Amino acid sequence: MRTITAGQLRARLGEALDLAAAGERVLIERDHLPIAAIVPIEDAQRLEDDGEEARQRKLAALEQLAALGRRMREELPPPDDGFESDAAWLRWDRDHH
Repeated sequence: MRTITAGQLRARLGEALDLAAAGERVLIERDHLPIAAIVPIEDAQRLEDDGEEARQRKLAALEQLAALGRRMREELPPPDDGFESDAAWLRWDRDHH
């Protein structure tokens, strides 16, 4: 990612847009602090993706986590730690740390 100042951006906006069009991200700083970025349109579209596709990706990720939990419960023996549930262990840990 390239970094330019706000002043440089004013003078070289066309160059910054060409970089973004070529797939590069441009970080804009003012007083050595990042304030904005110029990104390729594909990156911006992913940031704005609030549609059905994003919802489906999130649901698929949650299902993968649930499947992993089920598989772990089937494959791993239950811990012999004296706690009747994860909630009991969490309460003990919270109260003793």
